Amino acid sequence: MQVVFHIDLNAFYASAEISRNPDLKGKPIVISGKSRRSIITTASYEAREFGIHSAMPLFQALELCKDLIVLPADFELYHRLSNDFFSIVASYSEILEVASIDECYVDVTKIIIDKQIHPILLAKEIQKNIYEHLSLRCSIGIAPNKFLAKMASDMKKPMGITILTRSNLKEIMWPLDIKDMFGIGKKTQPKLKAVGINTIGDIANYDNYNKLRQIIGKNALLLYRKANGIDNSAVDAKQNELKSVGNSTTLPYDTNDEEILRDTLKSLARQVSARANKRNLISNSISITIKYTRFESVTRQTTVNSFINDYETILSTAKMLFDANYSGRPVRLLGISLNNTINKKNYKEQLNIFEMAQEDETNDDSLEQLLNAINNKFDKKLVTKASSFAKKTPQKKYLKSVSYTHLTLPTIA
Repeated sequence: MQVVFHIDLNAFYASAEISRNPDLKGKPIVISGKSRRSIITTASYEAREFGIHSAMPLFQALELCKDLIVLPADFELYHRLSNDFFSIVASYSEILEVASIDECYVDVTKIIIDKQIHPILLAKEIQKNIYEHLSLRCSIGIAPNKFLAKMASDMKKPMGITILTRSNLKEIMWPLDIKDMFGIGKKTQPKLKAVGINTIGDIANYDNYNKLRQIIGKNALLLYRKANGIDNSAVDAKQNELKSVGNSTTLPYDTNDEEILRDTLKSLARQVSARANKRNLISNSISITIKYTRFESVTRQTTVNSFINDYETILSTAKMLFDANYSGRPVRLLGISLNNTINKKNYKEQLNIFEMAQEDETNDDSLEQLLNAINNKFDKKLVTKASSFAKKTPQKKYLKSVSYTHLTLPTIA
């Protein structure tokens, strides 16, 4: 049976700020603009206890909580942590579909079979790995398909793990209000309730199908099937490319033994290279992370001269960064990442286009020489390139540079 995880970072933007500044832990914080009329993007769970939620005007939130901490959005931080999050998940399974900046679906069927590990134990390991490396909490839904996994991940937050299958959905999912069903919008909810469809179980009841179809139309069958736990959509790893490929490891104990640390870098470089090669990804940006304690870490990044994914270059660059930034204190965690990765095929296509452009320039020079020779032979300008006429037209910059030959032959008496 297929096993799909839906992994959702809890209160992501707020949690990202806490990961950067641990002093914020346990305090009510929101991400918002500074104007009192600004709208809240994310609220920490501590802020939610005051009734504060996303999309609430800031002035209302400040009235509910006088000690509320308001922070501006830092999207550079959020995107970096998001890429690191996806990279950690992808180290368990490459069949990963990004759903948004803070959530993804991952098919873990193979690793569960290969390692003979229970899905809950695997979910706990992933949760622990993400929290130890990024200080971010997540909820995980476990199910045989994407829809049930998504529904399950929303049931226990923060740091919850829920299994939802067709055998237990009657007890767990069907009693839920229709507003809790993924795929039903706010405008549709009152229309359904007006005809007596109040719970997900009501949607799953075939006796209500005609009512459902009258309101929702052609999507009624899809919702009816999902309410009954049926979803045949596959985890689509093809629709997204990872923007970074990285691996990190928490050492068995804190150590400043440089031999152990360098051996760890070698192991990480091999893993990163293998994963990048498997996905056909390359990069010219390499970074390392050195974590000394749970909250104190250093991340440094550099670029190399070409796009690579080979073990030797990754290792030598990581060692250079390590030597330049290691303080000598005991290390708890080491990590290596390739950043801003691109597909090798796309890179080759770009190179081919560039080479063709160079070739065109060479051919253009040869053509110029030929035209000059003809014109010199007849001692007058009989032959010219059509592109010379195009220079007078302002549209030229929007057209592809294609050269044709315009030839005027002399009259033979």
